[in-house]
Amino acid sequence: MGKLASPLKVRAHHLLCLLGFRGLGYSQEFITTMAKVVENLRSNSTFPIILLAECDIICTSCPHNKGNKCLKEAGSESKVKTRDLEVLLRLGFEVGAQIAAGKAWARIKERLSFNDMAEICRDCEWLELGYCVEGLERLKRGGLTVGKPSSKIRI
Repeated sequence: MGKLASPLKVRAHHLLCLLGFRGLGYSQEFITTMAKVVENLRSNSTFPIILLAECDIICTSCPHNKGNKCLKEAGSESKVKTRDLEVLLRLGFEVGAQIAAGKAWARIKERLSFNDMAEICRDCEWLELGYCVEGLERLKRGGLTVGKPSSKIRI
């Protein structure tokens, strides 16, 4: 994967996923893409992003993405779009907002609680691992350190 586009289009709920990324994913291509996005958005607070409620660069590497729709299971596309819209609402951003990555992290730190994450991500298989909540804890303590990586792939 080459250099990321700037501004980078990011699904709003992926901001929460990025907090807890530990090198797990649906395929090696997905993991590689997610790692590149994490590296850029966690390390460069001025990196420009556009917040979406539709497929983004991370989705393009997901094996469940068919025709820019999440087809992991019945209803997946609706669930992820609802999650995106809920994140945008709670953070006070509009679909299509262009902001610096640091502003997104600051807004998450300021406005989202652990209960919010549990509500927003209630039907997400990754929530049970606890990595995203740990990422939110790290953010609230003052930093976005990268969690311990894993080489496992989840299907």
